[in-house]
Order: sequence, then structure tokens, then C-alpha cells
Amino acid sequence: MASLKKLLEAVRLIEPTDEPVGASAPVEDSELDAVIRRAAQADAGPPPVPGDAEASADADTGASADMVGIEEGLTFADIYARQGVTDAQFPAERLLKLIEGLRALDPATRRAAINAMDVADETWSMEQVLADADAKVAALRGHQRRMQGAADAVVQANRERAAALEDSRDGRLTELRQQMSALEAQIQDAVGTTAADVAKLQSESESNKAALLRETQRIDAHILNVTELVAQFRPLAK
Repeated sequence: MASLKKLLEAVRLIEPTDEPVGASAPVEDSELDAVIRRAAQADAGPPPVPGDAEASADADTGASADMVGIEEGLTFADIYARQGVTDAQFPAERLLKLIEGLRALDPATRRAAINAMDVADETWSMEQVLADADAKVAALRGHQRRMQGAADAVVQANRERAAALEDSRDGRLTELRQQMSALEAQIQDAVGTTAADVAKLQSESESNKAALLRETQRIDAHILNVTELVAQFRPLAK
């Protein structure tokens, strides 16, 4: 086991320590399997954690309406900080990195390596790693709920704004159509009034022409009578 510890120290997978190996009980294979499986799933989105973490994540959903749209590109560290996750002395990501570095080893050797690391370093424990993983999973789930709530809020707000814009448009169109109808009525009234006035003027002109003709004929008739009278009684010029 000591040679395996030196190997891990040489590749910088564990920190060198001068302290003697403690008498801690070795971790059972089933517990190591659980640690590896749960830590490896930290970035892959494991099932929601029941209990208090679930209730806390649900409570975060209520604040989602304060977000405007989806904020992309946040680092996991920023997400954890916003969700109130404290920094762990041995974070789950470090165990993931360790597991990735031991990919070439067979499962039994990998378990032994992780067991040796746990036994050799008393500054951390599997329970701390699991607690950190659970807290971070709950934080990521809570962040997902906040994003979903924010997206739903934007959709709902835009739906309401679109409905208001459509109502405003419909009201404006109704008003314009009423104005157009009133203008059309005014146009028809103006056309009709003008036509009547023009017809009246034309009728007056025709009446005047007819009156002029009658008067001219009457006067001409009288001139003719007077001329004939003068012709009868005026002596002929010598």
C-alpha cells in the first residue's frame, strides 16, 4: 500500500504527507462504488435529491420571476455561490479528477487507490465528498428551476404584452374604421350637396335662357307691330 501511496504522490494525485497512516477502517467496496458512481454523476445531472435540498430548490423557484431571460455561460462556481454552496476542503470535482486520472487502472486497483488516499489523508473523508456532491447537485437543480421559472416568466410576460398590443391594434383599427366611415359619409354628403347645387345653378341658367328667349320674342313682336304702324302713317319721302 505504501508503494501505491508513493505512486499517487508522484503523479500529484494526492498531497505528500509525513504523518503515519492512521488506523482508520478501510472503506468497503460497496461504499467506494457509491462514492465513484455519485461523484461521477455530479456533472451528468443525477436524480433530484429528496428531502430538505428538494424543498430548498423548490423555494428558489419563487424568485425566478425576478430574472430577465436566461443568463448563459455562468461557471459552476458562480452557480454554487449564488445557491449558497460553501467551498469544500475536498470538493467532488477533485474526486472526479482523481477518478479520471485512474481510468487506466482496473476497478480493484482504482478502489484500492482511492481507499489509500482516504486513509493517508485525514483532512478529508468520503462523507465530506458525498455531502459536497449532494449540495452541488441540489444547487444545480435549483439553478435549473430558476432558469425554467425565468423562461416561463418571459414567455408569460411576452404573451401578455402581445395580447395587449393586439388589443391596442384592434381598438385603433376600429377607431380608424369609424373615422373612415364618417369621412366616407362626409364625402358622400359633399358630393351630393355639390351635385344638387350644380344642378340648381344649371337649372337657373336654363330658366334664364328660356326667359331671355321669351322676352326677346315678345319684344321683337312688339317692335314689328310698332314698325308696321309707323309704316302705315308716315308719309313717303319725296
